[in-house]
Amino acid sequence: MKSIMNMPGLKDVLITKIEEIEGKYALYIEMPKIPHTCPSCHSITSKVHDYRIQKISHLKWFERLTVLYYKRRRYSCSCGKRFSEKSSFIDRYQRFSKEWNQAIQILGVKSPTFKSVAEKMGTSISTVIRRFDKVAEKQLTSGVTLPKIIAIDEYKGDTNAGKFQLVIANAETHEPIDILPNRRKDTIKQYLQKYGDQVEIVVMDMNQSFKAAVKEALNRPVIIAD
Repeated sequence: MKSIMNMPGLKDVLITKIEEIEGKYALYIEMPKIPHTCPSCHSITSKVHDYRIQKISHLKWFERLTVLYYKRRRYSCSCGKRFSEKSSFIDRYQRFSKEWNQAIQILGVKSPTFKSVAEKMGTSISTVIRRFDKVAEKQLTSGVTLPKIIAIDEYKGDTNAGKFQLVIANAETHEPIDILPNRRKDTIKQYLQKYGDQVEIVVMDMNQSFKAAVKEALNRPVIIAD
């Protein structure tokens, strides 16, 4: 069987065989043979050097995990350069299709746990976390701008930096702004020196470390005891 099927992420891909292996769908695919431009000398070539089979995880199909066996074509040029053909469904050096990566990033954000995503997509929790980190990294800002009135307080967390972390919030709206990894004086002082130019009022308890850090970092702030 040779056919072109309209499947998500596999546009214009030629499916040569479909079979079921251990409860998964295995799709044997290849790209149509077309002339390619040599990345070295920029000549056009259609000469095939060899084929290599690449195993790729893909989206579920009819609620079953799908594995692609991609017969990747390598071309050769008269200049001596050998290179792989272009494919729209997978990036270089990847074992997962573009659609799979996109789906797991969305699930990583919307699902309650990384474990549930890993079970659904048939992968490891560490793989899910790596994809989540890529999404989070794009959303993180390089810094914050603190308002004129802030509130700071400690809370018991669980990080490698210590048992207690420090939350910084907008004292007027009560919305959290940032979380510091610990409650140490130097950590608070350095943070306020970096982002606290606009801060005039600080609401906090009378913890001596807090008080010293605020006074040393800011220009004579008004301290309101909480």
